[in-house]
Amino acid sequence: MNDMALSTAPGASRPVGSGDENAKLTFLEHMSVKRVLLLQGPVGPFFTELQAALSSAGLEVRRVIFNAGDKAFAPRHDCLYFTGTQIEWENWLRSEIAQNAPDVIILFGSSRPPHEVARRVAASFGIDVLSLEEGYLRSGYVTCELGGNNQHSPLTTWDAKPRPIFGRTADPAPASGAQPSSFVTMGFWAATYYLTRDFASQPSDVHLFHRQRERIVPLVSRWGFHLLRRLAARIFELPTKRALHRCPEYFLIPLQVSSDSQLQVAARGWSVPRLIDASLKALRACPTEQRVVFKLHPLERRSAEIKRLIFRKASQLGVKRHRVRVLHSGRMGDLTRESSGMVVINSTSAFSALHHGIPVLVLGDAVFRHDEIVTLGESEADVTGFFKIRHAKSRRLIDAFFAVLKSQSLIPGDFYVSRGRQVAIAGIMGKLQQGQRVSRSQKEASA
Repeated sequence: MNDMALSTAPGASRPVGSGDENAKLTFLEHMSVKRVLLLQGPVGPFFTELQAALSSAGLEVRRVIFNAGDKAFAPRHDCLYFTGTQIEWENWLRSEIAQNAPDVIILFGSSRPPHEVARRVAASFGIDVLSLEEGYLRSGYVTCELGGNNQHSPLTTWDAKPRPIFGRTADPAPASGAQPSSFVTMGFWAATYYLTRDFASQPSDVHLFHRQRERIVPLVSRWGFHLLRRLAARIFELPTKRALHRCPEYFLIPLQVSSDSQLQVAARGWSVPRLIDASLKALRACPTEQRVVFKLHPLERRSAEIKRLIFRKASQLGVKRHRVRVLHSGRMGDLTRESSGMVVINSTSAFSALHHGIPVLVLGDAVFRHDEIVTLGESEADVTGFFKIRHAKSRRLIDAFFAVLKSQSLIPGDFYVSRGRQVAIAGIMGKLQQGQRVSRSQKEASA
């Protein structure tokens, strides 16, 4: 059953355009977007600040709250609480769009259950969807695309032919270039969000959770051990990283979080265990001096289990232990630069390899799955073949792809630290100023 209530509590903060009616009117004159519907955002206060900025600029903004975690970071005004199944959500959203006719829907994570439905419904009404995600390039960027991200990105239809670039043509720079790391801040917001969501949500909210509910005590203990393990790894892995620096030219395998939605919906049948198995079998077929480095994802709480799996599988295949390294820590850029090749399912670590001119084999669906810039793979045989023979693609075409990516899919900023949030909000406002004219132009260009 749907439980909806429009909050009418006064007292909204208005950080953008507050007290400047002339600036607000000037802004609105250049906007083809007048009404905005916000769905789920990143953990933390980003969507609340975005909502306040859009409202202050004179736009009519409504926001949908799906659970107690969303509510903890939402204002008390212009918010609707939805609870129910995906079918009920689709029916409710169709009614909401029919009654209030938003010009654009803004959401974070195009593959989340409520957002999959929202993108489909929006398409049936001819409404643009502005989809946000973590930046394809980090740090200093966030992803902001029309229609969807990753396998849903407009850039999945990119080719090497010259095309006009609509909207911003400048190459955006990271926010001042000195933006602090947001990992710890993101961890704090995530812990607050998921603890609140799992502890205080209604039973009917669970239908639209994009991550499974976990019990509080095991959740806290697992994250505690994980953080301690990462801190210890920074010290104990120093000799391994120095050895790799002295003897580069290894294969680098960045592993994604096992619960990553990209692995669930866009991996073409690949998984972390399957990638490990294929990589070790390929290594076995290589000369004995060749090595492979598995880089564990910083948010993977099953890292100890995965590490044991890697060495157990290597032992079963007869691969000597010194040919296999597993790292919890280390900068991806440093590890990539000294490698001879990278194999990914659809990890954005591939962008680091492309930047450094390192050959990349891509097994899953991704925004960068283009034969002009990476090697495309489907099977274990492709992994073995890549380990034996590989080559980097044209630097000119890679640079062309990066130019389009930065101009069409990225904006400067960060979702978690205060300074970066304000930069990202300004970028989103700029995207909305381009409005439906840009949407139509991009659709025509990709047709």
